[in-house]
Amino acid sequence: MAKKKVAIVGAGISGLGCAYALRQHPDLEITIFEAGKHIGGHSNTVDITLNASTGPMTYGVDTGFLVFNRKTYPRLVRLFEEIGVPIAPSEMSFSVSIDASEKTGRDQKIEWAGNDLNSFFGQRSNLLSPSFWRMAYDILRFNRLATKLAEEQIADKLEYSEPDERIKDFLDRNRFSPSFRENYFLPMIGAIWSCSVEQMLEFPIQTMVRFCHNHGLLQIQNRPQWLTIKGGSREYV
Repeated sequence: MAKKKVAIVGAGISGLGCAYALRQHPDLEITIFEAGKHIGGHSNTVDITLNASTGPMTYGVDTGFLVFNRKTYPRLVRLFEEIGVPIAPSEMSFSVSIDASEKTGRDQKIEWAGNDLNSFFGQRSNLLSPSFWRMAYDILRFNRLATKLAEEQIADKLEYSEPDERIKDFLDRNRFSPSFRENYFLPMIGAIWSCSVEQMLEFPIQTMVRFCHNHGLLQIQNRPQWLTIKGGSREYV
């Protein structure tokens, strides 16, 4: 009996995972098609060589896929465990440092980090800054509103927000402060999505809050333990 031919378009994690799952069917002839120059899609490890005091040192740098957690990626974790990919705990932190600039009208530098209260007020002058305290208040308020919206999506009830409401409109409607937008929200989203501020603000708010909710970014405490692949994502590709 002739084998059935199966074509898989794309050699990213979905395509490779599909091919791996179908490998157990001997009656299938599987062909993967990939238009890019490398397989793995978003998972891509590049070797970078730097000069050190002891001579050239080469490091593997992941340009896309970096981290995952057991709560959000249960099937991916199961795949890694099945094929023996080495994983290790990873630290996920967030900090902001923005210089003063005449061009943007910012009259002073601002720095803060989200590890704990000490790092949050690492720039001690922020203790006396009303705009910084307003940012802190808005962070808590945003987390609360975004969590509500995400839970409504899960329950398939979009009563709180219009289905296609833009991030910009959501921020305007809820009167989030300039300090919150410029010193927290936009830097955070910019670290997640590599695009311009203008593009970010046009994204649907539902897409953003669903991503943040799934990854524990709307929680101050009890965030999931992040994991990474030892040796880079090429270990499973």
